[in-house]
Amino acid sequence: MIDSNCSKPRLIKARPILARFILLMIILPVCWLGIATSAASRIPPQGKAEQPAAASEIDALVQTAYGLYQQGKYAEAVAKCSQAMALNPNDFRPHGIAGLAWMAQWKMKSASTEFATVIRLQPQRKEFYVLKAKADISLGAVDEAIAGSRKAIELDPNFDDAYATIGEALEHNEKRQAEAIAAYNTALKVDPKLFPVYESLGQLFVNMKDEKKAEEVYRQGIAADPRHMAGRFPLGRLLVTQGKLVEARQLWDGRSSDEDRFQPSFIQLLTRAENMKRATENLVQKPNDPNALLEMGLAVMDGDSWVVDGRQGRAIVYFRKALAIQPGLVMAQYNIVKAMVQSLGRDDKKVTQELAKLRKLDVALAKEMEEYRKSYEGGLVGTPIDTKQ
Repeated sequence: MIDSNCSKPRLIKARPILARFILLMIILPVCWLGIATSAASRIPPQGKAEQPAAASEIDALVQTAYGLYQQGKYAEAVAKCSQAMALNPNDFRPHGIAGLAWMAQWKMKSASTEFATVIRLQPQRKEFYVLKAKADISLGAVDEAIAGSRKAIELDPNFDDAYATIGEALEHNEKRQAEAIAAYNTALKVDPKLFPVYESLGQLFVNMKDEKKAEEVYRQGIAADPRHMAGRFPLGRLLVTQGKLVEARQLWDGRSSDEDRFQPSFIQLLTRAENMKRATENLVQKPNDPNALLEMGLAVMDGDSWVVDGRQGRAIVYFRKALAIQPGLVMAQYNIVKAMVQSLGRDDKKVTQELAKLRKLDVALAKEMEEYRKSYEGGLVGTPIDTKQ
């Protein structure tokens, strides 16, 4: 069965738990499904023996579905899985692929249902308990997720991902954070190269206001990772919040990859903090310098479009001070218009008034701001995600 109202979500800023889940989706070995071409012919589904023609057709559908899943064509993959299920409801493979496809579309209820079917058909396959648990966490079914993860541990006491999933399920429960820490530590004890766990555990300590312990965990991740990336950017973010910008810049310069799954990215936060520090120090030395005031306004205004925090209004104060000292400072007027578009909206009369002032100073820049005014969209932009489908 296929959800007719599936939509591909556009994430602007993922919550930490969802952002970590995206990473786990990437690294979870798809080979768990046992759907490689050779395995497809070796692993017999439960239930009645199939006729050769039917078995061959199911194998073809399973392989096609898997290929579609790898290509990101999730709805098409689910459709092929549904055809295979109709031919043999007791074949676990299409249920497994369908579950992954639903997960990729954030349809967690459907994913959990499919993984539950796999568990019923193949109760010895530990990995599907964890996959179901991850879907259940997104649905708020934490106790069910923990129970499933513990069942996986019964099957394999050294199943690192199961311990990590227990940590994930418990980390936001303040009364059970000690259990979450223990679970994460067990996962790392079993496999010190389970790199995402360093970041999850470090973030848990950050949430608990234990920044010293968080830094320690992040540095352990950096040391354990041959690429020295596990925990590097989260540690960098922590150092930025602590004002340790030189050390944070060293972390960035020592990277082996630019990939950052979180928004705003570490380099964005670091650059903003460096610009703010430089602008603040410059303004202290030259409080009546219009360019110093302009630089300070730009540093204050810099931020994420989805964050509404009044920074544009604070920046305008600096731009107006700069104009009071130097009335022809065109970039100050330019950024007043820009700040007003961001904070007041494109149709506000005040924007029109400030745009007219800019036009007197520079026609080309006024035209640019007119286009910016037409195209600007602030705040969260995207398709709402309903995980309970």
